[in-house]
Amino acid sequence: MTAIAYTTPEIPLILAVSSFLYLISVAEAVFARFIHAGLLGPLCIGILYGSEVSGILPDALQSTCITLGYIGLLLIVFEAGLSTNISLLFDNILLSCAVAVSGMALPVALSMLLLHFGYRYSPLQAFAAGAALSSTSLGTTLTVLKPAYRGTRTGTVLMAAALLDDIGGLVIAAILAQLSAYGATAIPWYVVARPILVSFGFAVGVPVLAVASRWVLRRGVGAGLRAPGAQLFVVVATLAGFVAGAKYAGTSELFGAYLAGAYLTYVFSAPTDAPAPIRAFQDHIAPLVQSLLAPLFFASIGSALPIRSLGAVDGSHRVVWRGLIYALLMGAAKALVGLWMLVWPDRGAGRGWFGRRVARGTRDEDGDVTPPTAPAPDFTPTRSALLVGLAMIARGEIALMVAEIARPLLGIAAPGDAAEPFAVVMWATLLNTAGGAILVGVLLRERKSRVDD
Repeated sequence: MTAIAYTTPEIPLILAVSSFLYLISVAEAVFARFIHAGLLGPLCIGILYGSEVSGILPDALQSTCITLGYIGLLLIVFEAGLSTNISLLFDNILLSCAVAVSGMALPVALSMLLLHFGYRYSPLQAFAAGAALSSTSLGTTLTVLKPAYRGTRTGTVLMAAALLDDIGGLVIAAILAQLSAYGATAIPWYVVARPILVSFGFAVGVPVLAVASRWVLRRGVGAGLRAPGAQLFVVVATLAGFVAGAKYAGTSELFGAYLAGAYLTYVFSAPTDAPAPIRAFQDHIAPLVQSLLAPLFFASIGSALPIRSLGAVDGSHRVVWRGLIYALLMGAAKALVGLWMLVWPDRGAGRGWFGRRVARGTRDEDGDVTPPTAPAPDFTPTRSALLVGLAMIARGEIALMVAEIARPLLGIAAPGDAAEPFAVVMWATLLNTAGGAILVGVLLRERKSRVDD
């Protein structure tokens, strides 16, 4: 492989890149100010600069933005792991599973009803569309859910459910890849089992590793971790190891990034002479994520959307109203999962099944109830249900990935082709990502205003 000669970039390219980087920040601030959803600003700029609209950015640069943006997504998920309340996570894991499973099952079931029986698509096309829309955009969810809310019961359930959706999306993507290549009769059992078993192995193995690491740290081994450079090394090495290990083992690298953050949170939560690595992340990495990598992530999603096919397919504009109806149905399918927050018991808040009032706290062997010491501030049951339901609506990067894998099933035989099932999926992905972010932004802004008052 020959070395690439150093050449001075042309002025048009310099202006295009400079304006792109500047405008994604400006657009983020404008959207955050007026519709409380700053992430939509970079998304719109990505659409405008992408190959489907203006083609201002070269393909190589778009590919670079996608890579840098995905690094930003990994860091967003890692930060979520750092801010996770470990005890709340374990206390509400069954609730998170219920939210995640229903959030994957409802879109597939409703897609089969509308697309197959209503739009007359084939059962395979309806399933592929529902599979793409069964996911949740983890990046969007964590971006709209600020760190102040991640330590609450509602935030913990939401993050865990979105992660489980991501693992489910990985399983579905593997199935669709086999369907696209070989047909329904050629799916080996390990294609479905591997990501599930590997994810379970990581979910069990990482806590064991965390307990052992914390024990070692308590023995004074962490004395050399006081220096800021050492803390930063711990963050980078742990994140890189978990992400690479998860990906090559067969599960989601986003799951690995989250576990890396939760692992460090637990290991350094005990009183030791070593400071928590979260300081290094907040001082050295978080500013870069907020100012550049996170906006690049959402801009890269916008640049990947096939905007041209959303207006008409094969000369017919019915894809517009069909896409709008499907988007509304897919939004409702995810919003319904918020009802679990009304049904599921919350002993710390004194609520049993279906909101029935019960004694708060825990019951000891003698039957006496010990009240909770200091319950974390949380949302009311109604607002908790609204937040979980609305935040799960956004599809984003996972839906695009699954839809890209399922292109042959959705009618795309070759690059540049247009097909109505694929365009309908893109309509739902775009509108749900934008609508979910706006609705969550309005809900959280309204809550903040009431708290301030």
